[in-house]
Amino acid sequence: MSSPPRSSPLAPTRQRGRDRVEAILAAATTVFAEKSYETATMTEIAARSSTAIGSLYRFFPTK
Repeated sequence: MSSPPRSSPLAPTRQRGRDRVEAILAAATTVFAEKSYETATMTEIAARSSTAIGSLYRFFPTK
């Protein structure tokens, strides 16, 4: 049986994960400033942070 979807970010436990979350947040801040929150996409944030889209959704299930 599958678990219900999460709505809060997953807290990374390893340094690599913490570094990735930091890169995602920095990229998101830049993309939001350039475009706007409404028009920014998760794909764009993943690309800007050099993160796989699956990793982005693992840490941030929603925009």
